[in-house]
Amino acid sequence: IGSVARAMKNTGFARLVMINPAAYKNNEAYSMACNAADVLLEAAVCDNLDQALDTAHYIVGTTRRAGKERFPLLSLQEAVPIITGMAQKNGVSILFGREDKGLKNEETGICDLLIEIPTHQDYTSINLSHAVFTVCHHIFTNINPPPPSFELADKPAVKRLYEHIERTLRALDYGEEKKEFLLRAMIRNLRRLFGRTGLMEKEVRMLRGICTRIEEKLKG
Repeated sequence: IGSVARAMKNTGFARLVMINPAAYKNNEAYSMACNAADVLLEAAVCDNLDQALDTAHYIVGTTRRAGKERFPLLSLQEAVPIITGMAQKNGVSILFGREDKGLKNEETGICDLLIEIPTHQDYTSINLSHAVFTVCHHIFTNINPPPPSFELADKPAVKRLYEHIERTLRALDYGEEKKEFLLRAMIRNLRRLFGRTGLMEKEVRMLRGICTRIEEKLKG
């Protein structure tokens, strides 16, 4: 339970509702929760499922077992856009089962949506806190997509780079003697090469600096 609280706080979730939980207001739980003890202290404890879900407009159940009573079963990747869309104007509850047995059929039967977390076929069961973190993290990143890891140079700057490279290659007589197609092929391949990752502004300046040095050496 402490690990679940930590997983929730890591991903921006705070409302934990438990049904007849084991003792959790103890040192072991607080230790596992680390700095998420507030999630534990503010958690709601209910006697039954109806009480726990009385404010939910939409219920999402988690299960690793498929079957005629657990169909359709969506993957987490398929379900997250539905969950986040529903949560815009509705109270959405994510229902997790017991650590050892998961949810019963009568519990999955009240769910509006059933999801599974894809795992390796040789070992499909994951522990409760890992399941909570995985679901919460997918929802968190869907709502808060990470910013680009780096900012690309703008198109005019890249265009000027290729023009500079072409001038430099011509200064080296690359493509002369009726081999213009070699020059065009080189520029095209460079575009594909740099296009696979993109170029940052400093990388554009670095490449243009190399071209400038070559031109200076040629002028002598």
